[in-house]
Amino acid sequence: MTSKEVKLVITTAPSKGKKCVSEVLNRIILKDETAQAEEVVQNVVLVKTSLPSFEAYGLVISAPPSCARKIFPVLGSFPSSDVRAIIDEISELLLKSKVAKFFVNCYVRASDFDCKVLEIGIGLRLKGIAEVDYKNPEKVVHVNVIDDTAYVSLMGKDQEKVSVKSLS
Repeated sequence: MTSKEVKLVITTAPSKGKKCVSEVLNRIILKDETAQAEEVVQNVVLVKTSLPSFEAYGLVISAPPSCARKIFPVLGSFPSSDVRAIIDEISELLLKSKVAKFFVNCYVRASDFDCKVLEIGIGLRLKGIAEVDYKNPEKVVHVNVIDDTAYVSLMGKDQEKVSVKSLS
């Protein structure tokens, strides 16, 4: 894939978004000199790169910027107005991944999106196929809604969190 798309959504410490942009780019630029990062909403940075999402995630999480709090590798982005398409795509993603237990975390960063409709829709769509489990999920679906776009990530529980412990 050579086109630049949003591959990471990064949340930052309060008032550290601008600082985080340069720190994140310092890590990504090692493999993609044309990568871009921008604070699109206060404390939320979008990273555009031609690298695969998990490669970009690996570059950042292996030496995480002190300003970063959570890093979400983006597997797909959808118009937030098309809730049915988002439900269909996430359901398909979970089915392909053969996930038996999951839950959905939905974050509205800048929009009037209704997360409950999405969460309930996915749960109903997968009823009898996969179980919603908040305590011991195999995977967590993260949906970051920013303006008119929903960015979807699929990760292990708490894998999005940045910790200084991960450095030791």
